[in-house]
Amino acid sequence: MRSISVRMLRLHVDAIPQYPLPTGYHMRLFRPGDRETWIGIMRLSEPTVEGDWGATFDHEFGHDLPAMARRGSFLVAPDGRAVGAITAWRLRRYLGLPWGRIHWVAIVPGHRGKGLSRCLMTSAMERLGALGHRRAMLETQTHRIPAIRTYLRFGFLPDMSYGDAARAWRLVRRGVRHPALRSS
Repeated sequence: MRSISVRMLRLHVDAIPQYPLPTGYHMRLFRPGDRETWIGIMRLSEPTVEGDWGATFDHEFGHDLPAMARRGSFLVAPDGRAVGAITAWRLRRYLGLPWGRIHWVAIVPGHRGKGLSRCLMTSAMERLGALGHRRAMLETQTHRIPAIRTYLRFGFLPDMSYGDAARAWRLVRRGVRHPALRSS
């Protein structure tokens, strides 16, 4: 499937679906020195993506590491290694409003297929609410069908307000059947 960016919106952060972590796993917040932890997770989870993950981190979060300490989380496996990452970030203005933003979700290959992305989403959505956000948005790509299914499960809906949205969501509908996609 050709990959096009898609945006999704959740107009409130109430009634977050609850997916508890499996025994032995836990979440922890970003702390000083975790830049390399984040980079390592991204490299392992996206081995075909070329580019400088350090530069990506610096661009996305390096300007506000104190916020990252409140908003960035790692999924820690029973052996103590960080194996997933998610960020309950913010977007100061989108569609004229401030939004919470689910940003940079990743799980390393050896821990996929266990429903852990749902646990990450529960944690990040609850964090957005605790940080005072009233609504949430995210951006992903059309080829990330499992992620889109998870986001739909969490009440995110297609954002049709940008240029390529109709074409992008037509592509997604080929791989995802969901009532929210009938009208997109």
